[in-house]
Amino acid sequence: MTSSLNTGSLIAKVLTHSWRASPSALAISTEELDIVAPMLLESGAGALGWKRVSNSELRTTPAALELEQAYRLHSLQSAIHEREIEDALALLRSAGVEPILVKGWAVARLYPDTGLRPYGDLDLCVAAKQYHVARTALEKDVKKSHQVDLHRGFKTLDQKSWDELWSRSQLVKLGDLEVRVLCPEDHLRVLCFHFLREGAWRPLWLCDIAVALETRGPDFVWDLFTGKQDRRRKWFACVIALADQLLGANLDGVPGTVRATQLPSWFLPSVLKEWDVRSMSHRHTTPMNTAWRRPAQALNLKNLRSHWPNPIEATIGVNGPFNELPRLPFQLGNCALRTIEFLRRLLAT
Repeated sequence: MTSSLNTGSLIAKVLTHSWRASPSALAISTEELDIVAPMLLESGAGALGWKRVSNSELRTTPAALELEQAYRLHSLQSAIHEREIEDALALLRSAGVEPILVKGWAVARLYPDTGLRPYGDLDLCVAAKQYHVARTALEKDVKKSHQVDLHRGFKTLDQKSWDELWSRSQLVKLGDLEVRVLCPEDHLRVLCFHFLREGAWRPLWLCDIAVALETRGPDFVWDLFTGKQDRRRKWFACVIALADQLLGANLDGVPGTVRATQLPSWFLPSVLKEWDVRSMSHRHTTPMNTAWRRPAQALNLKNLRSHWPNPIEATIGVNGPFNELPRLPFQLGNCALRTIEFLRRLLAT
């Protein structure tokens, strides 16, 4: 039986350089592809898996054909989502709101083919003072042709203020439309933080970081990306080093201080285990804030285990350092904070 670390390493092998226009052919066995294909499909990386096997002898195997179907589906959905972006932006702009689009299309556009990077909801950030206006405008839309995840500023995505991020934001083309996105430095930092905050459970997110890293311009300001706080600089440097070690991301031009970053001994195994176990995926389908509806189901041992934070999520959740100290205290602290928040919301409900 394949171990979690070996399975995670296999996923990394399949996704290595998969975001590039012409990745090298994939050299794995049919049996290994059969193991990894369902995991790629579940995590949203099926199209990238197809990119790797499409020019190999495995391209006609049943598992490869499933990956190809995912690519075709994502390509169709990409065209639909782009029309949804146009509709949502037109609606908000008519209400006097100018949003910043993050994740989703903002990163899919960096791939050689937007069908390689699936996304669902449109993540739109608006100024706090415009949030209710934006929410009202979206709720009054009679067509409901879009699924918008509306954010009040960047509170859950970054520590920088709205005004600072807005001042560096850029307009990029989507057909004849101009879409406002974060500057490359802020964008990469948000991708890294989101990856860590969510416990690194989706390998697709590390591919996003690799493609954002490799498509940055020569004027990329590294100090702007990492920020000045030593603890967060170490977080983000570890993610860049991880993209290199696991997926072969090109680090040409990356400062030596980042390239030389040593990953904590628990970091890489945590990522590989999460890619195999995918506890965060299960947690999203059984959130604890609905436990009062089905307490027996929510509080059974299997479900509680899926809500136990992995070392990465726990450390980020309590704003902890990436060092060689045991992670158990951070995991306990994270559980305590989440329990308090859960009880607060339950009482409010």
